[in-house]
Amino acid sequence: MKLEDLKLYQECLDFEQKIWNIVNEWEGFNKETMGKPFTQSADAISGNIASGYGRYNFKDKKHYCYISRGYLLKTKGWLIKAKERELIGAEQSEELMEFIEKIHRMLNAYIRSIGRKKSDSYDGGNGYDESEEMEEVNGNRAEDNSFTASADEFFSSDELASNA
Repeated sequence: MKLEDLKLYQECLDFEQKIWNIVNEWEGFNKETMGKPFTQSADAISGNIASGYGRYNFKDKKHYCYISRGYLLKTKGWLIKAKERELIGAEQSEELMEFIEKIHRMLNAYIRSIGRKKSDSYDGGNGYDESEEMEEVNGNRAEDNSFTASADEFFSSDELASNA
């Protein structure tokens, strides 16, 4: 599977474009002091997912995903500041906050899937049971000897709807 086919990556790119479109309308001091780091931290989310995706071992892949998650939360901080400073309206801020929460859940699921066999079940004390999500991939039975997960496995509607 190509990086561009990963739903998590696509969602990040969509989110980052929304941030870019908002910040691009700001002017002067606001654009320079708030807009630049806000955009950079948002862009680093997908950038680190891509870096990890290209790595050879699972430890490196996870490491870059953890960095990506850090940038996601940093971006959330910039969003809170932008709202407090009235650079973003309440409705737009709420929409972006929901986007952040969705990406956060997807990223956590992606991290959990890295390096584990599809036949492994996991319940790390948090009630998460991967076995339901691993049952089928694109309508086909998942292979028991594969160590990577396809995009649809860890992005079910149940996973996105749950509070991860």
